Amino acid sequence: MNSNNIKRIIIVLICSLGLNYCGNYLIEMPNIETLLDGLNAFIFFTCLFPFVIVSIALISDLFKSIYKLAYN
Repeated sequence: MNSNNIKRIIIVLICSLGLNYCGNYLIEMPNIETLLDGLNAFIFFTCLFPFVIVSIALISDLFKSIYKLAYN
């Protein structure tokens, strides 16, 4: 496993923690009333996009590795 994949895994783990805590708070909140609520929504979407992009890259590398193992 190269260092690039380790960095990607760390990014996914950090973003998943942010998504978990902010997402739970957003689910319980009826509407955005304070600046802290808006910041929480901002952090949720800031974590969402890197999580999705890096997860797709990791899954793509995983499928490439499986393909190389199967056909080489």
